[in-house]
Amino acid sequence: MPDDLLTPLSTAFEGLALPARAKLYLACSGGRDSLALAYACLMLYRQGVIKTLPTLLHVHHGWQAANDTWAQLVERWSDEHGFECQVLKVNLPKNSETHAREARYHAFGKVMNQGDVLMLAHHAHDQAETVLMRLISGAGLQGLSGMKAWQAKTVRTDEMTKTITLWRPWLAISRDKISQFAKAHALPYVNDVTNTDPAYARGRIRQDILPHLLALNPKAIENISRSADLLSTASALVDQQMETLLASLAHPANQTPYQRVLAIQDFFNLSEPEQTLVLHRWLQGDEPLPPSHQLSRQVIEMIYRQDNDHSSQLLWQAARSAYVLCRYDDCLYRYRADMWQLFGTHMTEALADDHGWVLADDGKCQLRLMADISHIQKITKNESLIIGKNHYKGKKLAQKLRLPPWLRAHLWRITVHDHQYLIAPMMAWDLSSGQRLDNFAPIGRMVYNAFDSH
Repeated sequence: MPDDLLTPLSTAFEGLALPARAKLYLACSGGRDSLALAYACLMLYRQGVIKTLPTLLHVHHGWQAANDTWAQLVERWSDEHGFECQVLKVNLPKNSETHAREARYHAFGKVMNQGDVLMLAHHAHDQAETVLMRLISGAGLQGLSGMKAWQAKTVRTDEMTKTITLWRPWLAISRDKISQFAKAHALPYVNDVTNTDPAYARGRIRQDILPHLLALNPKAIENISRSADLLSTASALVDQQMETLLASLAHPANQTPYQRVLAIQDFFNLSEPEQTLVLHRWLQGDEPLPPSHQLSRQVIEMIYRQDNDHSSQLLWQAARSAYVLCRYDDCLYRYRADMWQLFGTHMTEALADDHGWVLADDGKCQLRLMADISHIQKITKNESLIIGKNHYKGKKLAQKLRLPPWLRAHLWRITVHDHQYLIAPMMAWDLSSGQRLDNFAPIGRMVYNAFDSH
């Protein structure tokens, strides 16, 4: 029966526990799958299974003349069936799947709030296509796990970054069942020709590859989804292990979107497979995609270098930002490129304002100290400091502090509640002993600020 797919959706809703104040949305293109999911929600609403309908979000890509018609269809259908609906227009610089996906989530992020849930109508065929696309792209364990039924998604808008939850309640449902459901209820869905366009990788897989796999094995879709589930379980176990290992190698205070620091000495104690996985995960950070294996190998080579060359750098252009990777002493650093450029600026005096002290500013980014200080002074290479019973200056001072060369022009002496400290970008020391502090808690806070959006 076409309405058999209401049962898994009803069960999913029964287990849905929305956070307080969270709102439920549904991404509706006007196509068969999303319109069917919206109508299934309506049926459950009429049956009293759910108390409120999700708000429909339709993204107007502006690629085709038909986009206006689709938006009007979704708006009209929503109005006829009692849904709240918002049409979100986006401007795409390129006609590509990747840019379209990024633009959609950017648009969703402008409407949705932290913790809101977005329903997506992905089904078993979509899952199989996704796994195949990632397989031929050389994806690893995480990528071959496919899409998740529940997924935390970080979205970036012009104003802020927030985390929403993606919910795919029909991920185990076949496309045929959805088609039967849509036909049985005479849903006026639209057909997007780009879904089968061979110009796109997904279109070629859908038209040319999956039919052959189904001819080899009629259960190919089901089996690919099953494999993705098994890999997802394995990936979750690896994730747990990696988080434990990373916690021992990378202090949380040093892991920010702008700067990440990895302790190399402890890294050497890991097995080779552990090193590969940990480095891959650490480099990725909050990026949606991991670095290439080639870059990971280059970083491994940098880690194992025996010379004292501290000027070597690697550049990684990731999906969201570019990063500079470098090593000094027993630490590996990953800086966002705009913050790395900030280190090329030099300020002889800190600038005080209502939000603290500006220690570096290149017009695009700032390094700011927020602390209740009574004195702040820039340390030059010719200035001698007493640490313990000895005097240090210039290179000897930097070596004593184990301060990387690129940060030596950004060393400051400050006084907080009659106690003296030395500070540099995301680093702090007790001046009397030269002891490195684990974090800035005794002093205040040090933050990077970017004026442009990322």
